[in-house]
Amino acid sequence: MYGDPRPVGLVLLVLLSAGCAGFGGDLTGRSADTVTPAPVPENATAYPPGIGPEGVLNPGALGEAHGDALNGTGYVLTANRTARYPNGTLYSRHRVRVELAPNRTHSVRISTQGPGAPVLLGRPPASATFWSDGDRFLRRLERDDRTIYNEYTPPDSYAGTWRYWVHDVALDGRPADDVTETIGAFRTRTVGATRDGTVTVGGTELRDDRVGDELVTDTANASLVARVEPDGLVRFYRVTYRTDTPDETTVHVTRTVRVEAVGNTTVGRPAWYDRAVGSDVGPAGTDSVRSTPTAPP
Repeated sequence: MYGDPRPVGLVLLVLLSAGCAGFGGDLTGRSADTVTPAPVPENATAYPPGIGPEGVLNPGALGEAHGDALNGTGYVLTANRTARYPNGTLYSRHRVRVELAPNRTHSVRISTQGPGAPVLLGRPPASATFWSDGDRFLRRLERDDRTIYNEYTPPDSYAGTWRYWVHDVALDGRPADDVTETIGAFRTRTVGATRDGTVTVGGTELRDDRVGDELVTDTANASLVARVEPDGLVRFYRVTYRTDTPDETTVHVTRTVRVEAVGNTTVGRPAWYDRAVGSDVGPAGTDSVRSTPTAPP
């Protein structure tokens, strides 16, 4: 949320304390999908949990089914949040991609851009990749013409774990909670369904003045589209709304979450593993740094 710094930023700065505050990277992100739903079949009788012909009837049931579909399996989760001023100028962009294996080995790519972007990695623009198998925690930073690698010790038993990256950095809570609170913020309608039971729901009216825990300043200009599989897995959802920055400037926010490769994701060691653990210093222009950060810089 803009204007509401969360502990996640502090912890990430702890993890980054061996490097610098700003470093370059690929900040383009992915554009939001446009969903063009097919007509709802008149004879459709089976819907995903929490959904009926008229829309989402029970956001909590849908959220729990979504969480259940992800529990104990591997998947790739990509979350993007972009905010722009009324003239289209970028205020903030934050992108997180988590690749999670069934054994919870994971790789995380984060990038930030814009003057109002979270300072998760130091001053934006910034980018980083984190990897862990639960025993070792590695990081790769890209800055100017240098790449910095290091192995770090998390400051506690939670930071750097897959739950930390998914629940605190990519989403606003558990996958079940994020779906419940995001989709549940809208009055929805079922706008499309496929033969295999995948349903598309949409919404243009908020139940109150919040999406999740972020205050919306213009409830008449908010939207939702979500694609839900028969078992309740919400494969994709996108919301748009307007909110105010800390200096009370209105920005237009687009947030998307996509889940892919469910049950078909493996995560091996990164190509830069040896450099990060210090056994390979790398070619000219690269550094390997050993660090055990335990407090914010």
